[in-house]
Amino acid sequence: MKRPLVVAPSLTAGIGRPDQLRLTGKFVSGMQAHVDHWEGPVTLLIEPDEHEHSVNLDDVWVRVDALPFQVVLTRFDSEQAKQTMREAAIVMGGPDHRMNHAAATCAQAGVPFVLVTEYSLKTRLQIVDADHPVFWRRWRRHHWTAGQEKAIVATVRQAAGLQCNGTPTYEAYRELNANTLLYFDSRVSRQMIPAEPGLADRALPFGPQRPIRLAFSGRLTAMKGADHLVKVAQALWELGVPFRMDIYGDGPLAPAMAQDIQQHGLGNEVVLGGVLDFESALMPRIRDEIDLFVCCHRQGDPSCTYLETLGCGVPIVGYDNEAFAGLLRHCDGGRSVPMDDWKALAAEIARLAGDRAQLLTLARAGLAFARRHACEAEFLARMNHLKSLHERYARALSKP
Repeated sequence: MKRPLVVAPSLTAGIGRPDQLRLTGKFVSGMQAHVDHWEGPVTLLIEPDEHEHSVNLDDVWVRVDALPFQVVLTRFDSEQAKQTMREAAIVMGGPDHRMNHAAATCAQAGVPFVLVTEYSLKTRLQIVDADHPVFWRRWRRHHWTAGQEKAIVATVRQAAGLQCNGTPTYEAYRELNANTLLYFDSRVSRQMIPAEPGLADRALPFGPQRPIRLAFSGRLTAMKGADHLVKVAQALWELGVPFRMDIYGDGPLAPAMAQDIQQHGLGNEVVLGGVLDFESALMPRIRDEIDLFVCCHRQGDPSCTYLETLGCGVPIVGYDNEAFAGLLRHCDGGRSVPMDDWKALAAEIARLAGDRAQLLTLARAGLAFARRHACEAEFLARMNHLKSLHERYARALSKP
């Protein structure tokens, strides 16, 4: 029997129900794609989590015996995990601190290890700061994060290959590994991408009868900048810009945001729309009704939101975190303003609301980029990267 491709994600698997695992819908689809494209068995090596729920918005419970891949449920630093890696054809994993041994473990067994990264050191420090911890806790977390960065760099150097989701880690690590691939993760397939932005068919100019339609989707957390959305809306109202802002998603900030909307009298302008199904509801809503996406991400998480929004034909205005700024160097599909400056963000929205032609130009540029980086093309590039590394190691091992 052929050795398996072993996938070891940073995601955990909920085990709160008998014979079932809690994963995310997106992850299950991704694992199915691995099964479809890898010429051999596929194994999921994943850590258990006893919680019934997670912070992810697309959790699903799946029967273990119905999955098309084997599941090894254990801690990454366990002997069972190490043995699973030694018996693999190739291992693909993230920079979890319990995976710091993975590159060395695989190298000793002659198995290629491919590291998948998305958060740079700067972004991980920003994520720590987003929750505004007390000084001593912030210092301790910064110190730990800096130490883990040294381990990640060592893994990058020792890994057979590196796959970077977004520009932040690509620019940080590409000189450390000769087999580095840049990709842009999303759930947008070619068939979901329209030929033209919906904005091209909306004849009325923006104004009181046709306010500019804004949207945000994602987790309502400080890390995602959700606490700044109502501030942006208030600044737009003060600038006299007719607008409507739809906020899709859920999270710990939702109650406070609802209270702020009511307190500032923005109930007619800002609507909390809850969680929508991605393919059947959210994507059509963004594609058909929204003119501009407002992204207050206060760290450089290379969120799928960027490619998914551009794939709807909707430009983005957001903070210049390193992921969005890096994306804009590849694609003129939006505009950025300095981090945490919600007044500048509102001013940029106001400027674009008065320049419909530029808004349409940005939308078309974003569509073109999304077509080139549709999920099928990005996944195929990643699989070809894995296969080439596996074949190179197999040839080396076969030599006398």
